[in-house]
Amino acid sequence: MPNPNLVTIIIPVYNGGYFLSQAIESALAQTWPHVEVLVVDDGSTDDGETARTCRSFGDRIRYIWKENGGVASALNRGIAGARGRYISWLSHDDLYDPRKVEIQMGALLAEPDTVIVFGDYAVIRGDGSLLTEVRVGEGYSDRASLWSTLEGRINGCAVIVPRECFARHGTFDEGLPTTQDYELWFRFAQHHRFVHVPGYLVRHRVHEGQGSRTSRHLEEASLLWMSMLESLAPETMRDQGGSTLAFLDRAANFVQTTGYEGAKAGVPRLVARFAADVTVGVAVLASNSRDALVTLAEVRASGLDIRAVVVGVLEPQFDRFAAFAPDFGRKAGFPVIELAGDLRSMVEEILSSIDADPIAFVSSGAREGDLLRAAARLARRPNLDVTAIHSPGGAPTAFRALDGLMIRRGALSRAVARCESGRGAFAHALGMVSAFDPDPGAAAWVGSSR
Repeated sequence: MPNPNLVTIIIPVYNGGYFLSQAIESALAQTWPHVEVLVVDDGSTDDGETARTCRSFGDRIRYIWKENGGVASALNRGIAGARGRYISWLSHDDLYDPRKVEIQMGALLAEPDTVIVFGDYAVIRGDGSLLTEVRVGEGYSDRASLWSTLEGRINGCAVIVPRECFARHGTFDEGLPTTQDYELWFRFAQHHRFVHVPGYLVRHRVHEGQGSRTSRHLEEASLLWMSMLESLAPETMRDQGGSTLAFLDRAANFVQTTGYEGAKAGVPRLVARFAADVTVGVAVLASNSRDALVTLAEVRASGLDIRAVVVGVLEPQFDRFAAFAPDFGRKAGFPVIELAGDLRSMVEEILSSIDADPIAFVSSGAREGDLLRAAARLARRPNLDVTAIHSPGGAPTAFRALDGLMIRRGALSRAVARCESGRGAFAHALGMVSAFDPDPGAAAWVGSSR
């Protein structure tokens, strides 16, 4: 009976050439005492060179030949033939650190439930010299394991998977020529945690024989990535991201770093589908009904559930406010208040007029998408109180330091209370009790208000 801690290292290969023997040697050099090395020859056409290389290792490895069917089919054949309880795999041109299996198995066996472990990796040139090191654990938590896949954190050679995961959830999709691993990780991540184990225990080789990522690969990856995102239920997004909007904002930020052009266009449409579930208060500064209607139309274009209050400027040069306010308030369906007194008094009245959190302060220039992006930033970062919607242009408005900001209701209430206790002007009070976004717009506000 095989050792219960046996790890099968599968090496799929097609025309292995110069690098195959190095990969096999690195697999055999593992310090973990329970290792099986299984090479799956995917129908090589190199006049028997791959087969001869494998047979030169004798009974130190197992060798399987199959008709050519692609990487996914070779891996599936290896999984079917593996004797180990745990599966790892190694590309025929990559290398393992001798401690790779030992370190990762130590982490895996320490977990109380069934998990998949993955690690960092180094990128090397064809001659083995170091090109760069890739750390994949920054900003990642195994409590939200879907991001291991959606943010492309996993190098397939840097994992160890319990065999039971394949038995429960299936093997590689052989219909996906270049993205079969992405789809498998996504499937697994919906049932098991992906635990990151620090350390550059894999050396991923880049060389001329590999070719480059083609437009076909990028198209396939874009379609798969978007289909994975669209398949997620709202409750899954909330569980993995804190809220649907926060989850989708993180996904949107990642996809902009890729070549997935179709997904870049698709994510905003998906965001819009869920925007109406997010309530945002908006205080709109206006001196006449036309300005108010234009600005309200701009903020409504965000698709968010808007709870607005129109703040009319009550100054000599804006004496039309008293005439337009009552009729406009009835037609728009929003409360209309007069701006009189200091900033603290205005905020107090806004808080009593709309029941929403957060609250945005807008005079003009809120481009479509500005509000949505600001709301998403606050949703993603629960410890953040203030973020910039946009940078207001022109002369200072009656909103003064608040113009162009989105602020949590709690922060506004704390600032009001601080002012009431005689601890400075409202802007200063808000600066003392709030956490600010490092976004340039918010940062500029911080500098001007403290």
